Amino acid sequence: MRRPLLAIAFILAAGLAAEARAQETADTDSIPHARMRVRDAQVAVLRAGPSVEQPIVTTVFEDDVVVVDARTGEWFHALSPDGSSGWVHESLLANDVDRSRFTFVPDPGRRERQGAMLLVTYAGSYAADREDNAFLYGARFGYALSSRFTFEVGAGTTEIVRNTYVIEQLFGLRLEEERFDVFFYETGVAVDVLPRRRVTPFLAGGIGATILNSRVEPTWYLAAGTRAWITRRIGLRWEVRDHRLEVGNQFTRFDGDNLEFSAGTEFLF
Repeated sequence: MRRPLLAIAFILAAGLAAEARAQETADTDSIPHARMRVRDAQVAVLRAGPSVEQPIVTTVFEDDVVVVDARTGEWFHALSPDGSSGWVHESLLANDVDRSRFTFVPDPGRRERQGAMLLVTYAGSYAADREDNAFLYGARFGYALSSRFTFEVGAGTTEIVRNTYVIEQLFGLRLEEERFDVFFYETGVAVDVLPRRRVTPFLAGGIGATILNSRVEPTWYLAAGTRAWITRRIGLRWEVRDHRLEVGNQFTRFDGDNLEFSAGTEFLF
């Protein structure tokens, strides 16, 4: 007598369990595979079923990305990064967004330039009094005081061909051309407008001296340019500089703008 009663009880229990599973299946919606990110919890758990009473299958961590393929009520069925699958409550998930699409890409060199040194070799054109163009070359050495400010010293040289003076411009005269070497050295500070970027505009300014026609003339300069890093430690750099100095002889002195247009290579070490 006892065995038939046990058999009937087992059949009823199996039927109730099957009905519960059928109801759960009916309430479960299949959804396309979607990426979702764990949020607001240092550790979240995936359970064997959509209930806090179900055993834990595995754990995931904040900012981990899981792939969900089904939902029932407030629970998602998800695949964890380690390959395990289980149910996780919706309050622990958010739509995944590729954050790198919304951030500036830092340059491939040092993210923090403080304490780094750099060497710049360059060449270009030098326009004395904004008129006479000549080939220019030189080098600069720098030390990064911070990620934005760099202390620089440099020197350059060119040969100027002068055939027009102020008096000639006033009276329409044409005198014999004159050639002389120009050498200048300078020190100043460069300021990165967008620090720690792959392409970085910068401004610079400083003081120095220019030796031309056997005279040493105090000089100050302003500059603007851009550097673009092509490897971790090598970048391209181009800029324009205005070298302001007083030129002339003991009888006639006037302020001059000597413009420099240059491009070069910057080495970070």
